[in-house]
Amino acid sequence: MKHVEWIDTPAAKMRLPDLKDKTAVVTGASLGIGKATVELLLENGASVFGLSRRRGDLKHSGFTPVACDLSDMKLITSAFREISSTASQIDYVVNVAGIDPKYSIDDVTVEQWDQLVDLNLRAYYFVIKLALPLLRLGEGRSIVNVSSINYRLGIPGRAAYSATKAGILGLTTGLSRELGRENIRVNTVTPGWTFTERQMEEYFNGEESEKHLNYLAQQQSVKLKITSADIANHILFYLSNLSRASTGHNCVVDGGWILE
Repeated sequence: MKHVEWIDTPAAKMRLPDLKDKTAVVTGASLGIGKATVELLLENGASVFGLSRRRGDLKHSGFTPVACDLSDMKLITSAFREISSTASQIDYVVNVAGIDPKYSIDDVTVEQWDQLVDLNLRAYYFVIKLALPLLRLGEGRSIVNVSSINYRLGIPGRAAYSATKAGILGLTTGLSRELGRENIRVNTVTPGWTFTERQMEEYFNGEESEKHLNYLAQQQSVKLKITSADIANHILFYLSNLSRASTGHNCVVDGGWILE
């Protein structure tokens, strides 16, 4: 394959004045897209409660880390009890946390299925449910769920994972109608292959990195190495009142892979 000139410059940072002094809850806050979203919210003057299983290295006066295994309903409930003890309202909810293992249909166990669905889908629904009492008191009233284009790609071994990501779209459209009666908006941001820390380690730093880059170059319309910050920019747009006319929308951010 001929040499590809990749665009790998840093993403410009979204500046949205209406996010200032708002309060957000972000899951998966310690790494990748979740961390980039937290950082961008903080730079825009928001305060953030970050839910994650591991405590990351982010330190900021506006950031409150909340330890939570999001596959465990008791821990989600406990996390929101902690948030409610200090926050008088929530303006935004961003669901990012997830795992993406490969399980063939011949080998997957019920326990593996349950773990995947509990974290990737059930947690999204109940994070929103438990956030609602404070979200109803907020001004922003916007929710963003993060999915993946994998549900469209038909990759062997990804059926269980893709089912959870497709389920997020159904969750978004259903809740956008239900919560829209209270002027609470719900949208999905659906990334393509994003150069997060984990994706870099698994696919783009080893012996097969060139093979993966060549495959990506064949799929994407633009030769951009999509970063977590690129996804965070789209998430913040859907949190902001600039997107006030959008709810139930699926924003695909994949460099023109599936062209949707």
